[in-house]
Amino acid sequence: MWTPDDFPGADHVPWQLLIRARFVREIDAVVASQVVRALGAVIPAKAAVELSHAATRAVAAAPEERIGAEGSVRAMSAYADFDDWCGTRWPHWPFPVPPRRIDELVDPIAVAVLGRARDFVAAAGSPELQKGLGSALEELSDTLGR
Repeated sequence: MWTPDDFPGADHVPWQLLIRARFVREIDAVVASQVVRALGAVIPAKAAVELSHAATRAVAAAPEERIGAEGSVRAMSAYADFDDWCGTRWPHWPFPVPPRRIDELVDPIAVAVLGRARDFVAAAGSPELQKGLGSALEELSDTLGR
C-alpha cells in the first residue's frame, strides 16, 4: 500500500476511498466530504457549519444500494475534474492564513469553488445527495451572490 513517504500527498487522496467504495452511501460520503473541505476553507465559519450539517443529512439519506462499475468510474472521473481545479497539491490552495477575526469575510474565490462543487455533486452524487447537498449549495450561492 502506498504511504505518504512513498507517494507525497497520499494522506489527502480520497480516490483510494472511491476505488474501495461498493455502496452509493460510500461514494456520497466522499463527495460530500470533499465539497465541505474545499468550501470550508473559503466561506465564513457559520456557513461552513451549516453546509456540513446539510452534507451529513444528505449522506444519511443515501440508499444502501451497491454501486456498479459505471457509477464508480463516473465518480472517480468527476473527482479528478474537481481535484484538478480545487486540488490538494502543495502549497495547499487556498494558502494558509492566520485565523479569521471577522466571521463575515468571504474569500473571492468562494464563488468559483462553489460552481465547481455544484458540478461535482451533480456528476458524482446520488439523487438524494443532489437534492440535499445541492439545495444547500444553491442557498449558499444565493447568500454569496448578495
